Parts: sequence; structure tokens; C-alpha cells
Amino acid sequence: MDETKICKKCGRILPIQNFRLATGQFGNPYYRGSCKECEAKYDKEYKKKKNEKEFTFSDNLEILVDRQYKEINPKRILDVSALDIDIALMGTDEIFVKLMDYKDTWMSNYGQCITMAWGKYHLLQGSYINGELRYSLKKNVFIDGKWTYKRDYVYAPKMVVETFIVNEDKANNVYVWHSGHDKEDCYYRNLYPLNQEQFRIVNNHFQKTGDDSEQFILNVMNDIRYKPDNWSKQTAKRVMYGVGYHGILYTNSNEESYKRWHWIMNRCYSNAVHKLQPAYKDCELCEEWKNYSNFKLWYEQHITDIRMFDESFELDKDILIKGNKIYSPETVCFIPKIVNSLFTNGKENRGKYPLGVYKEGEKFRAVMSFAGKKIKLGTFNTAEEAFARYKVYKEDFIKDIAEQYKDKIPDKIYQVMMNWQIEITD
Repeated sequence: MDETKICKKCGRILPIQNFRLATGQFGNPYYRGSCKECEAKYDKEYKKKKNEKEFTFSDNLEILVDRQYKEINPKRILDVSALDIDIALMGTDEIFVKLMDYKDTWMSNYGQCITMAWGKYHLLQGSYINGELRYSLKKNVFIDGKWTYKRDYVYAPKMVVETFIVNEDKANNVYVWHSGHDKEDCYYRNLYPLNQEQFRIVNNHFQKTGDDSEQFILNVMNDIRYKPDNWSKQTAKRVMYGVGYHGILYTNSNEESYKRWHWIMNRCYSNAVHKLQPAYKDCELCEEWKNYSNFKLWYEQHITDIRMFDESFELDKDILIKGNKIYSPETVCFIPKIVNSLFTNGKENRGKYPLGVYKEGEKFRAVMSFAGKKIKLGTFNTAEEAFARYKVYKEDFIKDIAEQYKDKIPDKIYQVMMNWQIEITD
């Protein structure tokens, strides 16, 4: 007769093979007291309770991080309607925005990509790797002491996040959740930058319930249990002018990157600075850089490119985009101090005459200053004539300097200098 055993859970008398064989403390084999069916039922209930507990948010949950999108400078937006290119827009709100570190490339808020080569625009097709759209682009990088272009493989969802979405913690939020877990959907409003633990929680919850609503994701992003271990409310406290906060990478105020961030904060938000330098009154820091830790990441990645040069570099915000008032990763660049001096217009101090023009008796003199020296360009009957001479000379001079510094500056700065236009209203 086959051996049987009574299950202590359900009370049934079952064949011994319905019980799991286990090993005791001293290596002796024995059959478990509960049958396999009861054990499976218990495991299922245990996992259910665990999941329910896991997705119960903290009672004191506070929404410190909200959903925000970047403000795109209109000068970066490509006028697709003016192009001789066959493209079907994926939505009425689709725009293509210039990627500042890539060669003639524009990324849309739907994940489409346009490049220009040999004077013609092309819509890239890309390829799908593990279900995600990837493009092959040319990135401007600093290699062997000079700037050059190198092939770079870019995942569309990550670039859309980088271009259009405010990422409050760029050090950790390197995973991208697609609404509905649809990896082919790269529309920026359906993408969420998350850290590894947040991504795991959202994914598990979606697989179990089908719910990945924005409110649920925001709750996950703000629940302290799913923040990095070194995060605290103190790291998110806006201690600088009620605007800036330190983030999780802050160590001390003696860091070079912190001093630079502090300097920018003062320029943007200090009333004392604005009294002395009114030109900075309307300046501001982009939302991502209000977190010092995000600025620190950018600073340390870019400062290494210039340390080898034996000359002073400055952080500039309005060369890449003329007239820009926002300090951001897309608008700020390191530039040699001597080059940066070419773009100082001294508008507050030069009086009523155009840039480069001075009254001299009954005439008007055109003068360009560079490296502490004044280059006299002649005298003219009118201020407009003097400015016209100054404009031609200065623009040619900027092109000459661009050629001299071509290896020391990114191509985006070189291109701006080669196409710089001086206006009488500057």
C-alpha cells in the first residue's frame, strides 16, 4: 500500500509524493508537514500581502518633486515647414530641437530625429535594440588634445528625456519608464526618468495591476523609501535664495564646482549683485541646475576638457544663443577668457552711440578693443558709417580668432563665431 500523510494545513490524507521532501538540520531527509498545494497557496498569499505592503506609500508622503518640462529657446527649434523634406509629424505639438553637442542634429519631442549632411536635411530611421529606438549620431568630443566628431549611439527615449524633461536627480535617474510599458512610444509626456529602485517598483506594480498613472509614478518618485540612501529632506531644502538646493552630491563649499554654482546663483538672485551689475537682473538658473548636484555632474564632465590648456577659461551663457538669460546645460559653455572678451559690449557704459563708435570732435571714430589694446579703424561723418566699418572688421576678426582656437573650443562655439552677426542694436 502506498505511503500516505496527513496535511496539517488542509487535514487531507494524501499520497506521500504530494509533500515536498526537505533536509533536516543534521542532514536527515523528511517530508514537509503541509502538502505542495497548501504550500503554493500560502506562498501566493504571502507574495500578495508583500506586494500590497510594498505599494502602500508612506503616511507622511510629501510631493517635493513634480512633473516639469524644460523651456526650449525658440532659436533651437527647427522650422520643419521650410525644409524640402518628406516628413509626417506625429502630433500637432511636435517640434525638432537642436542637440547642441551633436553635428547638425535635431531631436523631436516624439523621438524622431533630423540631421543635415551636405546641405540637405534627412529624417533618420534608426534601429530598434531590445525594443528601444536607437540612432547613430556624430558627437563633438575632446580627444587627444583637440575637438573632433566621434560616432555615438543614442537611445531616443533617453535623448528625449535629456532634451525636454526636467530631471531632478541626474546622477541616479538614469532609467526611463514608458507609459504603458510601450518602449516604442517616445512622446516626452509619456516618459519618466527614474532611479533603479523606482523603476523596479513602477514596473512590478504595472505588471501586477496595469496601473502606471502619473500620480502613482509621482508618489513613487517622492516616497523616501525609494530615494537613494543618501537622500534626505535637507538635501532638497532650498537654502540659496529660496531657489537653490544642494542635492545628494554636495560635500563642502570649497569644491570648485560649488564655488562656480554659488557664483551663478549670486548673479541670478542677489539684489546686491543686481545693483552693481544690472545686466544680470533678468538672469536665472534652469530648473535642473537649481539642484547643485546636477550642476556638479555637468561641471566635472566638462572641466576636464580644458584643464590641459595653459590659459584661463570662463563660463559663458550668451555666446551659443545670443541674448540668452538662462544658465543651463544647453546654453552654457567653457570658453577661453581672451575669446570671451570679444563678445563684451559694455552697453551700460558706452553712452548713446553704437557698439565700437565714439564721438571725436565733429567726426565719429570706429574702434575695436582686444586684449587690452585699442585698434583704431578710422573716422567717419556719421555714427552709422563708423559702425558699419566696425561691424565688418569685428566680424572678420572673430572669424580669425575662431580659426586660431579651433582645437580648443567645441565645434558649436566655432560655428557660432564663424556666423556671428554684430547688430547696431547690440
